[in-house]
Amino acid sequence: MSKDKDGTTKIHSTAIVHPQAEIGEGVNIGPYAVIADKVRIGAHSSIGAHAVIEPGTQLGQNCRIYPHTVIGGVPQSLKFKGEDSLLKIGDYTIVREFATINRATADSGETVIGKHCYIMSYAHVAHDCRLGDHVIMANAATLAGHITIEDHAILGGLTPVHQFVRIGAYSMVGGASGVGKDILPYTMASGVPAKIYGLNLVGLKRHGFSSETIKKLEQAYKLIFHSKLNTSQAVAAIKEKISPCPEIEHWLEFIKTSQRGIYKKTSHDHGVAG
Repeated sequence: MSKDKDGTTKIHSTAIVHPQAEIGEGVNIGPYAVIADKVRIGAHSSIGAHAVIEPGTQLGQNCRIYPHTVIGGVPQSLKFKGEDSLLKIGDYTIVREFATINRATADSGETVIGKHCYIMSYAHVAHDCRLGDHVIMANAATLAGHITIEDHAILGGLTPVHQFVRIGAYSMVGGASGVGKDILPYTMASGVPAKIYGLNLVGLKRHGFSSETIKKLEQAYKLIFHSKLNTSQAVAAIKEKISPCPEIEHWLEFIKTSQRGIYKKTSHDHGVAG
């Protein structure tokens, strides 16, 4: 092993590290790992054996990259022409064995994964995706390009997500689901295609949402999912009947800006229009 001047950074003798890569203090790089040019690894992060960190990757501090991962690989996109782009991963994020994360295309220039995320084994994050903080992707969950996952969302294992879909904050998607439309924040979804199974009440309470906020979300949920109103009518009713709060405002903005449309079919009905 080689060490930097203060004796904290450890690079195994079999690892290949490009001389222009930026390696922070206290980084540990394992056997046969490959660190390319134009890579930045934040302080006290660890890179497992046989992991490959490709050009354009910017890794935060205290991250854990497990063996046999490929981080910052070129996009799997026929439009990609070799242009420079980035993958940014926030502090304290964990990427487990055999996961793959691609850097962006020229469309956005950045694939972004936030802080404290947990990307489990065999998961895939494609080009131009943006994940917030505290996102969990379970084993073999798969994101196509240009997907947004908001803070504290959980994606179950073996679940593919269609390109340009958004998965809202504090939502939970069950394993082996198929997601082709947006999942509204604070809800639970599961199935192929996905259906909504109510508010993520356990998650909301664990994260300290007040009973008043949860009550407002329950009222809004009934108007969106269990009334005979279409989406536009439900939005108007929410604005009229429920006093504003950040969570309700987030719901309304999420619906307004949806490109794919939101899932409205629930486990309790037989075909509410989406």
